[in-house]
Amino acid sequence: MDDILDIAVGVLVADDGRLLIARRRAGTPGAGCWEFPGGKQEPGEAMIDTLARELAEEIGVADLAATPVIRFAHALGERPVRLHVWRIDAWSMDPIGREGQELAWVERDALSDIALLPATGAILHALFLPERYAITPSHAAADSRDWWQALDACLDNGTRLLRLRDQRLDDAGYRQLAQDVITRAHTAGARVLLDRDVAMCTALGADGLHWPAGRLIAQGQRPPLGDRLLAISAHSVADLDAATHYGADFAVLSPVAATPTHPGAPALGWSKWADIRGDHALPVYALGGLGTDDIATARAHNAQGVAAIRAFWQ
Repeated sequence: MDDILDIAVGVLVADDGRLLIARRRAGTPGAGCWEFPGGKQEPGEAMIDTLARELAEEIGVADLAATPVIRFAHALGERPVRLHVWRIDAWSMDPIGREGQELAWVERDALSDIALLPATGAILHALFLPERYAITPSHAAADSRDWWQALDACLDNGTRLLRLRDQRLDDAGYRQLAQDVITRAHTAGARVLLDRDVAMCTALGADGLHWPAGRLIAQGQRPPLGDRLLAISAHSVADLDAATHYGADFAVLSPVAATPTHPGAPALGWSKWADIRGDHALPVYALGGLGTDDIATARAHNAQGVAAIRAFWQ
């Protein structure tokens, strides 16, 4: 995008989980809509300094405990912008609308009823998706008892987002497996994405679908999932373009390193991975030869976190 404006955005999260939003003033772009506070970068200014300065000027807070969440760009407003988003869990001084803007503390679930600026959904997904995305190995190719024990261990170890992947099963076998996995995962507070269709996802009460980019492109639109998640497997800029265009909630980009699962796929390495990820307006997990120890590196390359099979499935 030409002439892009870099913006620092701060999402203040209260102890009870409520989020601080601010209403755009009359006479400003997006007047009347709500947003997370922030503002544009000045020449020569580091983004973290932009964040501190803008939040001090706009809402009067300081001493920010800020964690990077996501960086992405969009052209949905009056001019292209690149948003650098932080989550802020601690600060000093009570927030006030120092520029006359209205402020409100809102529950996450209440945001769907509020007129928000464009692309806020990407921020919310990045804010609330976990750093680990576990992908199951094939149940059909494993000892069943060992597979279920590994699933329980995976959930006990804190996995809260799971993709049920088993290409060896027909729809009937996959459906039965998915029903049991969803029951266990939901008991543990984890969400489950399926590899099949909307009808099965809805009937079983799954939390969404995970499709290859080619399937989404062939369909030409986001499947009718309502509030359920849509995840996309990507291997190129074109795949991520499609995921963004058709409204996927997040993507998985691979492979960072060579893996036994895809021995013929050339590894991207972190530099090329970051180039492909770019500033696409959705969270993107890094996949391929990675584990928990790689999460910090992934985050430093603007990844949501790490997706893995073997590393999370012992």
